[in-house]
Amino acid sequence: MNKPKIVSVPEWQQARDELLSAEKEATRALDALAAQRRRLPMVRFSNEYVFDTPNGTRTLLELFEGRDQLVVY
Repeated sequence: MNKPKIVSVPEWQQARDELLSAEKEATRALDALAAQRRRLPMVRFSNEYVFDTPNGTRTLLELFEGRDQLVVY
């Protein structure tokens, strides 16, 4: 296995600063993609989907229980 080369503290700091800059750029790009995803248009469901739940049969609207979002694991 190839190990990284041994360098001085200033060289390591420079490499670390460059990596941090690249990581921040990647984070900003991912944040922009997430914002774009949140702005996607929505689709109205016209069908009545029915689900079997521990509390009996429920429609998709009933699963939301008045909330704007539903998370399913």
